[in-house]
Amino acid sequence: MKKLAIVLSVTVTFLCMVSSAFAGSIKPGEMHAIMGRNGSGKSTLMKVIAGLIEPDQGNIFLRPGQKVGYMDQHPDLSNFETLGDYARSEIDIIDAYKVDIIAEGLKLNLDASPATASGGERRRSALVKIMAEEPELMLLDEPTNHLDIEAIQWLEDELRQTKKAFILISHDRAFLRNLTRATLWVDRGKVRQNPKGFEAFEDWRDKTYDE
Repeated sequence: MKKLAIVLSVTVTFLCMVSSAFAGSIKPGEMHAIMGRNGSGKSTLMKVIAGLIEPDQGNIFLRPGQKVGYMDQHPDLSNFETLGDYARSEIDIIDAYKVDIIAEGLKLNLDASPATASGGERRRSALVKIMAEEPELMLLDEPTNHLDIEAIQWLEDELRQTKKAFILISHDRAFLRNLTRATLWVDRGKVRQNPKGFEAFEDWRDKTYDE
């Protein structure tokens, strides 16, 4: 299977700590969780993979034509009249129908004005946007926040069926357990990788601490 993205010898400063060099790869359809305590650097690592933060050392390589999409927790909607305008802003008009389908599943009113939209609605518009764009790798930081049970189930079903790769940060244990098949663990300035999903994370973490 062709590799989608390769992260080689990446070193990133997490607050006062520096991670060890991390090497890893992501293949099409792989489903990763990023785990770690609050403040450990999970979101920082995701932003490095997204290309939003430069690593202190190393590089991220993508095959030509492949795209990485990052779900912005605080999207800039200042130039858009509606949430739908934002969600459709970077896709071909022929694919605009995807925005309507995804918005219905996530219970988002696309006609809402960004000026009056809640923080949850703004985040959902970012989630609709990235899912409609269908990048080869989706980076989803707390995608279930502000979703009700039905919307979470809809999102889980969609991600389970996709052939795209994705990386999740989430406090929703059931969501992680049901979807992820590999884990990146950010802990005390180090990034470790395990070829098993969240269901195996706690046992792996405890064994690592005991070593």
